[in-house]
Amino acid sequence: MKKRLLLSAMIALVGAPLTQPVLNFNTDGIQHVQAQELQLVALGGSLDQNQAQQTLQLLGANAVDSSNIIYVDGTMINQYLQDGSGPGTVVYSSAYIQGMNEGYGVQVQIVTPQNITGVSATTYQNAAITAGARNAQIRIATVSPVTGEGALAGVYALLEQQGVALNPEDVQVAQNEISLVNEIIESEGATISDSQVNQMISEIKQEIVNTNINAENSDVNVDNSEETNTNINNIVNNITNNYGVSDEELQLALEQFAQEFAKTEAAQSEDTIGQLEQSIQEDWTDVLAGLEGSVPAEELLSAERVDFSDTETYHPILQAFSDELYRVIEAGEVVDRVYSDTFIFEAMSPDLTSEEKSALNHLRTVMYQYAANQDEFIASGEYQPGFTSIKENWTNKLNAFEGLKASDPVQAEIISCLAIATGRAPQVYNYVNPTQEGTVISLENMWDNPAGNQADFTMYSFDVATDEMSELDVVTNEMVPLQAAYDFNAIYGVSVENLYQSQVEIPADYTLPGYVPEESEVEETSSEEETSEDEVSSEESLSEDVPSEEVPVEEEPGEDLSESEATETEEQSVEELTDPVE
Repeated sequence: MKKRLLLSAMIALVGAPLTQPVLNFNTDGIQHVQAQELQLVALGGSLDQNQAQQTLQLLGANAVDSSNIIYVDGTMINQYLQDGSGPGTVVYSSAYIQGMNEGYGVQVQIVTPQNITGVSATTYQNAAITAGARNAQIRIATVSPVTGEGALAGVYALLEQQGVALNPEDVQVAQNEISLVNEIIESEGATISDSQVNQMISEIKQEIVNTNINAENSDVNVDNSEETNTNINNIVNNITNNYGVSDEELQLALEQFAQEFAKTEAAQSEDTIGQLEQSIQEDWTDVLAGLEGSVPAEELLSAERVDFSDTETYHPILQAFSDELYRVIEAGEVVDRVYSDTFIFEAMSPDLTSEEKSALNHLRTVMYQYAANQDEFIASGEYQPGFTSIKENWTNKLNAFEGLKASDPVQAEIISCLAIATGRAPQVYNYVNPTQEGTVISLENMWDNPAGNQADFTMYSFDVATDEMSELDVVTNEMVPLQAAYDFNAIYGVSVENLYQSQVEIPADYTLPGYVPEESEVEETSSEEETSEDEVSSEESLSEDVPSEEVPVEEEPGEDLSESEATETEEQSVEELTDPVE
């Protein structure tokens, strides 16, 4: 089946598989790129050979032919983004793009989220659609921390290399959109999330497209009329009020952006609405934050259920999740296992469609509504002290794992690998008390319920040198090997292919924070003992040979820098830090 990447004016993305594209233009000027099996990659021009290979691996692009790889430098970034980048700009951000079937939307995966510090995947999606992207899978990666604003420049360059003419004005609107999202989050950070900001921007763009389409056969000049701008401003005000954004400066910035977006080619196409609906989804964390109260089991069981049996739209496991969920509710069991399985499925399936993501959020919502019935017992004080509600417990676990991914991405990756193997997602189960012996890292794992029981306790280990995983056999009390992937078929009768993509490389010499290898401890002890013996011997010698004089201690050479050398070093360090990093 052919995969299609439909592009208007230009695209801001990162590359994936495609073949030699066939380009043609329709009467609307929108460019269609039909691609089969061609893989396109844009690598940061500052990467050395090892880093480039590592980045290709992260992007899942090891097999990409070198003729389909370009290197992006600061000059190229400035060509598209006009952000002042130049030859001295350090560029690590890299991208991969693949055309997908009609209805797929634009899906962006940041495979190194710990290194993209300033832009979310949803913001990239929104900007890419503004630039004209259609039905595309994009991956973005960087081996070193960057803000991420320039990551889409490589996609633009890839498209032009393939003969796609880019509209500089649309590119700039897309780039302004990224900056605006970040500005809103920084200003309103305590009251609105990244996902909600992007949802708000998406709604504004959809209403503008509707306004443009409705005005096509009228006498209104869409580009310049005062009436159109007034309508656009009203759209912005109505939607931002729904999200609680009231800052005047932000309102004006949003109105300005909306007026600019109204002039893009994307804003003239009704298909843009479909792309936005298919692409921009709320994160489960944001969905959970908006949920209140519980629903009695009887009501959940009697209510009409969403049907996920259409295998053309949904992975079969989603209907299996639904069936198991309602069985659990009817039996009065806890939902934590099936709740955990939704996260494992999501991790093993990085290319879920918007419909599948919505289905997962729907199922988790029903799980929460059922689980929240425990809140009245929690409020009675008979349960675990400090356990205030199911919502708080679930939210804390989601946030805790996201925090670990930011503070110690390698340990988070180890836990993710263990979760993929066992089905015990860190968003549900606790991975605690990490210890290390040599190259083997061990973690205790359990589920803490409101009653305060550390239930379902076990222990896992991960060898960073071999990637071998083991679990505790509670019968023999010995560690036994783990399979590489959780077996959904054994539980649900549905197979799930493990397509999990590692977020970071696990170094063979990784150590937990504060861990000191035993050999180092022995060497330090031995060194201290030798030093101690030398000092005793030296003191004895001195007391015999030079009883009445102090012996000066010679300084180790090379430890002190002259003032001029220190100044030169400081100046060099400052110079090295002045160039921006993209």
